[in-house]
Amino acid sequence: MFKSPHISQAVAIAIAAGYMVKEVSNGWSKVDQVVHMSGNLTADVRQSIEKEEPSLRYWSTDRTPHNPAEEGFTCDEYKVAMSFPKS
Repeated sequence: MFKSPHISQAVAIAIAAGYMVKEVSNGWSKVDQVVHMSGNLTADVRQSIEKEEPSLRYWSTDRTPHNPAEEGFTCDEYKVAMSFPKS
C-alpha cells in the first residue's frame, strides 16, 4: 500500500499506538506519496519511530496562511512522507 517499507513500518508503529491513516495522497512535487495520520504526534511515538526506522528524516513546519502546522517523517530513499497535524 505504501511505496516505502520504512514508512510502512513507521505507520505500523503509529497504528499500534492508536493513530489511524486519514488519507494517502500521491503526486506531490518533492515526494511521490504522503500518508496523512490522525492526531498529534506524541514524543513517545516519535522516539519509537526514530529508534526503529533511523533512516527516516524528521521534519516540522509551522502554520502558514495556506497550510496547517504539521510534522512527520520522510523516506528520502523512496520519496514517501508521513504527516501528523501539529498544534
